[in-house]
Amino acid sequence: MENNNSGEHKTNDDRLTDIFSSVGRQYRLTDVTAQFVAFRDLKIRWQRSYKMADFMVSDYLDDAPDGILWDFADTIIAKIFAENDSDYSNSVIEWISSDGFRARKQPIYLRRSKNLTRSPVGREKNLLDSYGRLVDDGLVEEDPGLCISWMKSATARKIGHCSVVMDVVALSGALDDAHVPDFVLDYCLYHELCHVKIGFDPSGRGHDQKFAGLEDMYPRRSEAVEWLRRVDMFV
Repeated sequence: MENNNSGEHKTNDDRLTDIFSSVGRQYRLTDVTAQFVAFRDLKIRWQRSYKMADFMVSDYLDDAPDGILWDFADTIIAKIFAENDSDYSNSVIEWISSDGFRARKQPIYLRRSKNLTRSPVGREKNLLDSYGRLVDDGLVEEDPGLCISWMKSATARKIGHCSVVMDVVALSGALDDAHVPDFVLDYCLYHELCHVKIGFDPSGRGHDQKFAGLEDMYPRRSEAVEWLRRVDMFV
């Protein structure tokens, strides 16, 4: 939930700094600051110089329990010092992957995504029709929390993008054209939905193999990819 009360937001930043400072002391960091920042995506940035470090953490985490932030901070700082290459803890992954997180944060993500129309209905194509065909064919399961949207740009050569954490899939406006065959549009949507189906995987390990297996399930994949290649678009 977005917080526009500066006092409460300051308190939240103090809470974050306290947690990162406590973890940082284990690595001999003596001057640590941290703040929540309104990034569009769920991410973290940091700057470090000798014993000083400053962390800018996505404010999608501003309502996380202290335990989640402790685990998050421990993973990030350990990676900075190359002492731990492990993934986020199960508790962090479960919290970020929860239905409650998505319900609270997806509307914020959509407001910040200025390149989205926030609608599946285009000039020529309705992405809900495409989604319905994929569901009917058994390629995907219906997801009531999923947001499907067109991108505003009709010049993008990449077919689209998705946010797995936010359960948002968007396709390039260049595909919103009567000349685009339905099987090509369906493949493009399916391609992005495969990422969502695999779920949040910060390590990326195993993603490629799982993704390839899912993509191969689309009956006319090769034909769709070839059609896209001819019009200079790519996945």
